[in-house]
This record gives sequence, C-alpha cells and structure tokens, in this order.
Amino acid sequence: MLKNGIRKSAGLTLIESLVVVGILLGIVAIALTLYGTVKDRLNVKNESENISFVYSQVLDLFSDETTDDLGNPLAIESGIFPKKMKIVGEDRVYNSWGGTVEIKGENNSNAFTLEYTKVPKDGVCVDLVRNQRKVGWDSVSIGSKGITYSDMTTAELSGSCTGGTGDTVDILFEYGVDSE
Repeated sequence: MLKNGIRKSAGLTLIESLVVVGILLGIVAIALTLYGTVKDRLNVKNESENISFVYSQVLDLFSDETTDDLGNPLAIESGIFPKKMKIVGEDRVYNSWGGTVEIKGENNSNAFTLEYTKVPKDGVCVDLVRNQRKVGWDSVSIGSKGITYSDMTTAELSGSCTGGTGDTVDILFEYGVDSE
C-alpha cells in the first residue's frame, strides 16, 4: 500500500534482526554452560553408584574367601561391575570419562583396590571421592597422594584433586589394604 508515495514493507529492520540474533546467542551460551555442569553432576552420580555397587558386590562375594584371583575378568564374569558400565571384551572396563577401571585383589586377604583413571580434576574429583566416604573404603589415593578416609579434610581432598599437571587425575580406592 502506498501512503504519500512511500511504500511500507513488513518485516524486521537490520538492527531488530541483530538484537534477536544476539538474544538467541546469549540463550545458547547459557544453555551450553548449564549442560556441562549438569553432565558432570550426572557422571559423578552414576560413577558413585557404580563404585558403591562394586564395593558391596566384592564384600558379598568374597566375605568368606580371599580376593587372590580378583581382577577385571573375574569381576566381569561374576557381575561385580554393573551392566551400565562400558565393558569391552573380557577384561576392559571404562568409566564415564573414558578412563579405565581396574579392580585387583590382594594375596591372602579379602582386601582389594579399585582404580579409576582420567577423572576430571577439581569439582568432579572432589565430589566422586567425597561421595565414597561413607561407603566403607579405608583410603583413597589421588595421583600420588594417599588419604585415609577417617582423617580426610576438605582442604586435603581439594588440594589433591587440583594438584599435578593435566586436566585429569587417577584415583585408587582401597579396602583392607595394609598401608605399611
């Protein structure tokens, strides 16, 4: 329609379009940030459940015998590792972050260790280790730093989970292992 010889067009101006695009980009950026945080929390929750399950299964299955033969092949065969964990072949198990999971029994005892590799540092490491505090593990080693659960402080845990080089740490949970 012409009004005073000038045609009005329907639609958005360039500035209006840029404002809309800017708002959409802001929303996407916030969503991506929240997704990473939610994914980390979900992975910690799942792996905490997996570690607790492994712990209780080993105690149930080896309550009256030694863990001499305990290793990944036996743990997979006997259902010690939960089915939701990524199990490849007869002896390889992986955690949510792509690191390996290794279980080993100790000679002439019912002691055992569970090693998690490539665990992200900082909050993920702290939350994963802290979640296992009440499960029954005796101690945990984060990188090369060993911590007894009964003596563990938040500062010590946080320092162990942030130290060293790289973005990940290896964690070794221990039950009944003689620390001498």
